[in-house]
Amino acid sequence: MKLITLLTLTVVTLTSCNCQKTAAEKSDLAAKTAMQEKAIPTLEYEANTRGYYRKITISDKKAWVVPERNGKTVTLNISDTDWNELVTLYQSVNKEGLKDLKAPTEKRFYDGAPMANFRVITKEMTYQSATFDGGYPPAEIEKIVTKIIAIGDKVE
Repeated sequence: MKLITLLTLTVVTLTSCNCQKTAAEKSDLAAKTAMQEKAIPTLEYEANTRGYYRKITISDKKAWVVPERNGKTVTLNISDTDWNELVTLYQSVNKEGLKDLKAPTEKRFYDGAPMANFRVITKEMTYQSATFDGGYPPAEIEKIVTKIIAIGDKVE
């Protein structure tokens, strides 16, 4: 009788340990997924001129696009591939140096291109780039701005 009790107790103990381990693994996986989704703060690209306006905001695997002044906001989900690329590109952005970036062209001064800005919005602060020509971002942020615009172009 003692042997049966001992075996039963052993099986119950091992089974409960396994359940706790599985629950802990699921919790870790959920935390990693949440961290990856919030791996970057809110990113924003805005371009405008007298007859043109476009704003693209990206956060938590979603993009909100305003295609024209006083237009309706269109929401779209960002694919995992695009999101992972954005996370990688964001890691190379120097937030503190955004304000000091030099625009490669000056077409915006004579309406040859819209004025554009790139922003990184965190809980603590908003980092904004110096104004540059839409379509001609500074080399330091060119890849991430181009990716944001490409995601915004998926809205029709």
